[in-house]
Amino acid sequence: MRPCGSLGACDRSQERRRCLIAEYRESRMARKADTTKDQQLLNILRDNARTSLSDIAKELGVTRTTVQARLNRLESEGYITGYTIVSGIDSGAVELLSAIILVELEVKTQSRVIAELKSIPQVASCHTLSGQYDLFVKIRCRLSSELDSLIDRIAELDGVRRTTSSILLARKFER
Repeated sequence: MRPCGSLGACDRSQERRRCLIAEYRESRMARKADTTKDQQLLNILRDNARTSLSDIAKELGVTRTTVQARLNRLESEGYITGYTIVSGIDSGAVELLSAIILVELEVKTQSRVIAELKSIPQVASCHTLSGQYDLFVKIRCRLSSELDSLIDRIAELDGVRRTTSSILLARKFER
């Protein structure tokens, strides 16, 4: 009888079944190890997104090519969705005011309103929602008077039924 190095190495059906189970367990253990390494990689990037591939490879005990392959796979699987620059208007010289605006829309006006919001430079992001409100809009500006004008401008857009706004006071953490 030959050892179970591959499926073809097993002579009997019961032996073959044991080989399948052993190989399945090995593949699950390997995937679990991959998941641990992936989590370590994501934690390193979360702590410092500018860490070089070489430094990450040293910390994980793998090659630089392996790190690059893992990054590519994590991107394709949706664990890494983009690379973002958090920026101010003047390279951090002024702390920006941020606010969120919840927007309730008239029927069939979403595309038009989103296009208008996209043309406003102070609108940092816009997300669709389920529930009472249709849009979650984040805005950034320098002055409270500018913030007030922006909130009014958004509320007056054709197709906007109602808005509710809140000023963001402090960022406690961000992932």
